[in-house]
Amino acid sequence: MTRLGYLAISAAAVLWAVGATVASTLLDRGASTVELTAARSWLGAAGMAVIVGASRRNRHGEGPGLTGAIPFGLALAAVNFCYYFAISRLPVAIAIVVQYTAPGFVVLWVAAVERVRPSVRVLGALALAFGGVALLAEVPSLLARGELSLDGLGLLAAIGSAVAFGAYMLLGEKLGRRYRAQGALLRGFIVSSIFWAVVVAARGRPDTLLDTSFTAGIVFVALGATLVPFLLFLWGVGHVGAARAGIVSTLEPLMAALLAYAWLDQSLTGWQLAGGAMVLGGIGVVQSERPRDPEVLAEAAAAE
Repeated sequence: MTRLGYLAISAAAVLWAVGATVASTLLDRGASTVELTAARSWLGAAGMAVIVGASRRNRHGEGPGLTGAIPFGLALAAVNFCYYFAISRLPVAIAIVVQYTAPGFVVLWVAAVERVRPSVRVLGALALAFGGVALLAEVPSLLARGELSLDGLGLLAAIGSAVAFGAYMLLGEKLGRRYRAQGALLRGFIVSSIFWAVVVAARGRPDTLLDTSFTAGIVFVALGATLVPFLLFLWGVGHVGAARAGIVSTLEPLMAALLAYAWLDQSLTGWQLAGGAMVLGGIGVVQSERPRDPEVLAEAAAAE
């Protein structure tokens, strides 16, 4: 099941990369960041309600309460909005690099708070993956050309996205033990939906959501690039742990670069090829070690 966990996280990263490309197109056409993020939560909650209702599985027979789900839902609400806001004010390369410091936050949190010392392989994989993301974003080239002008609010949003992504992984791992991945994600989407309903109502007329030219793209981003990958990712976290899942998630910027090459006719530089090799190397290293956390192993065994 550990191998399937890594496969699920990798599939989630691919879908996120596709979704980011579609979302970027929608934003370039004038879609509202707030309304796009809200729609992801609302459609995600509806889709998860259908899935949970069909399966009627709840791990320990808990009721439909939101115990422990509020922080998780707020993290879910924050991660995409902060990232979209960051790329509207920063070079995309910088936003990506900052967001993918999240696995480092997770490793530090687990070491400092949960007293689980990361292995040498995990630290090595983390260094390879983060370095690879920096090269995929062509940070050395940007530094050489002096193109790294940073906007303060944009940088804060990127940091917020990283923190929210790290919190999503850690909280999702814990909540998944109580409700399974399906139940945890449903509760997270419900909390996120309530939050965005208040925000959208306060903003007034939701022009993006009422514009039918955006409908197909919004539905795909919400279901194919949000509900499905977040469910796969959370299921994978339950089998390999948050720290390892975060490292494997760095496959997303690599897939984004490959999609830009295949779909948008963009070239791949030497830096990006080297970065891609480093990301794959980091993922390979972390997958070569089985999770040592007994709770993670117990979760995997229970799911078999």
